[in-house]
Amino acid sequence: MFALTEQPIDAAAWRARLQRPEAGALVVFEGWVRNHHGGRAVTQLEYEAFVEMAQSEGSNLVAEVEQAFPDTRIACVHRCGDLAPGEVAVWIGATSAHRDDAFRAARLVIEEVKRRLPVWKKEHHPGQAPVWVNCTLEPGVAQPAEEFSERQTALPEVGEAGRQRLAQASVLVVGLGGLGCPAAMYLAGAGVGRLTLADGGTVERSNLHRQILFEAGDVGAAKVLRAAPALRARNPHIVVEGLAADVTGANARALVAGRTVVLDCTDNFTTRLLLHDLCLELGVPLVQAAVHRWEGVLNVFRRGEGGCLYCTGLPARARELEATGNCSGAPVFGPAVGVLGVLQAAEAVKVVLQRPAGEIAARHTMLVDTLTTEITRLERPVRADCPYCRGRVEVPAAVTDDANAPLLVEPSDLGRLRAPQLVLLVTAEERSEFVHPASTQTLDPADTVALNRLAGDAGATLVLACPFGLRSAAVARGLRAAGRREVFALAGGLPRARPAASAERNPGNNP
Repeated sequence: MFALTEQPIDAAAWRARLQRPEAGALVVFEGWVRNHHGGRAVTQLEYEAFVEMAQSEGSNLVAEVEQAFPDTRIACVHRCGDLAPGEVAVWIGATSAHRDDAFRAARLVIEEVKRRLPVWKKEHHPGQAPVWVNCTLEPGVAQPAEEFSERQTALPEVGEAGRQRLAQASVLVVGLGGLGCPAAMYLAGAGVGRLTLADGGTVERSNLHRQILFEAGDVGAAKVLRAAPALRARNPHIVVEGLAADVTGANARALVAGRTVVLDCTDNFTTRLLLHDLCLELGVPLVQAAVHRWEGVLNVFRRGEGGCLYCTGLPARARELEATGNCSGAPVFGPAVGVLGVLQAAEAVKVVLQRPAGEIAARHTMLVDTLTTEITRLERPVRADCPYCRGRVEVPAAVTDDANAPLLVEPSDLGRLRAPQLVLLVTAEERSEFVHPASTQTLDPADTVALNRLAGDAGATLVLACPFGLRSAAVARGLRAAGRREVFALAGGLPRARPAASAERNPGNNP
C-alpha cells in the first residue's frame, strides 16, 4: 500500500490496516520534520510531488519489496504540502511473520523512497529565502568524496586525475553471482561514479558461500534489489542503478553503449558471447572471467589490443563452452570466484585510469589456480582471418571449429582419434592427487616452451587434460589459434585418486 496525502498521517489507522493474524512482528519508521538543518533553524517544510509519477513509483516500490519478502506486507505514506516541525512527513510500516524480514523490508523501503520518488523539499529559514534541499543526502554523508578515497588517490598511479576519471566513469556489471558481488563491491569502493548492475536472478541458499553481498535473510529476493542499496551504503558518493532482468539481445545494446567498461560476471556462454560481440562492435572494453571448481580464467578484450575470443579458436557450439568454465550448478570453490571477481575489478579500474597497455591483461589469457596458488599467462595473439579484429561484426564458419572436430573429447572417444597422445597439464603437487595412466606424459602448465615444442609434432593428435578441465581447454584453444588443429581437450577433467586411508576404511563390498 502506498499513498500521498496532504492531511496529517493517522498512524493508528495505518497500523490497523497492516494487522493480520499470521504476522508476528511490526516495524514502523516515522520521518519527522525537525526544526534545524545544516546549522540553521527550520520553521516550515514544503513537500512538492509529481503526483502521478510518485504514486506509480511508490506503488511499484512497495510491490517489489513485498515480492522480495514474500511474507511481508508494507504500507508507505508520504506527506505533501506544508508541514511544521514535529509533524510526520513519511510513515512506513512492515509486518511479517519474523522480525528480521520486517526490519529489513522497512529499511529497504526507507532508502528507496528517498532515492526513487519524485518528491522535492523546500526549507524555510527565519529571515531568509526558502531553499530546495536534496532529500537523498543524510548528515553523515557530508564527508567530501575526496576524503572518502584519499588513500587510493595517494597512489602515484591514481592521483587526483585518476580519482576524477573514476568519478566520471560509467561501468556495467552483468551478473551478481560469485564474480559480480566482489567486483561490484570493489568498484563501488574505488569510486566509480555510475555503477549499473544487471541480473534477473534471485538469491539462493546454495550460493551464499561465495555471493558475499547477500545474507541468509536475502534468500528468495531479487539480487539487484538487495545489492544496489548495500553498495550505495558503502559509498554514498556514487550512483548505483539496478536492472532486475537478464541481459539479452533486446536490451544489451542500450546497456552497453557509452560505458567506460563492462564486466562480464555471468555463468552462461549465451550472455558471454553476446557481451563479447557487442563490446567489440561498440568499442567498449570488456573484462571477462569464468570459474570452474578451483580454477579461473580472466580476459580483458579491447579492440586493437590482443586477440578476441574468436582468435583463440573458440568453438561455435555453446554446448562445448558450457562444459568448461560454466559454474552454474557445478561444484565451485568460493574463494576462487572471489579472487577472479576482485581481479576483474582491478582490471576495470586500470582501464578507467587509462594505465599503459602493458599493465592491463588485454594481450594475455590469465589462468588462476587457487588450489596450487599459481597464475599462468597465455599469449592471446590476433588471428589474421578474425572478422572482429578486422573490424567486421559477423563471424563466418571458417573462424569457428570444424563441425567434425569439436574442441572437447570424451574419454570414451579417444580411440577414434588418429594416434592420440595424452598430455597432462599438472603441477608436481597435483600428480599424486589425480588418476592418470602411468605412461601419460606430464607437463607443468607454466612450461609453455615444452608445450609449444610438443605441439609442433604433426605426427600425432594431442589431447590435453588437467584436474578440472578448464586449464586444458584454454591451452587447447590457444594452440588451435596458433594453427595446430589436431589438438583437443579431455572433457570433464581427471578423477581424484582415492586416498589409501579411505580404501582401508571401506574394504570388500562396502560403498
